Amino acid sequence: MNELSELVEQLENPEIELEAALVLYEKGVQLSGSIQKTLESAEQRVAQVAADGSVIDERGPEDDT
Repeated sequence: MNELSELVEQLENPEIELEAALVLYEKGVQLSGSIQKTLESAEQRVAQVAADGSVIDERGPEDDT
């Protein structure tokens, strides 16, 4: 998310060259898509927990010793 914010900040610079702006824009679109997928995954996990009370731990089993 911070990386996307930094890209936006760079794009807002009025002195940026067109080619550089296009490269930054493309990176921003890719990052935005990745962030959207992460958000959708989190929303699905929250919905599942809310629906049936189950807890999903994608980190794997933890050693309690």
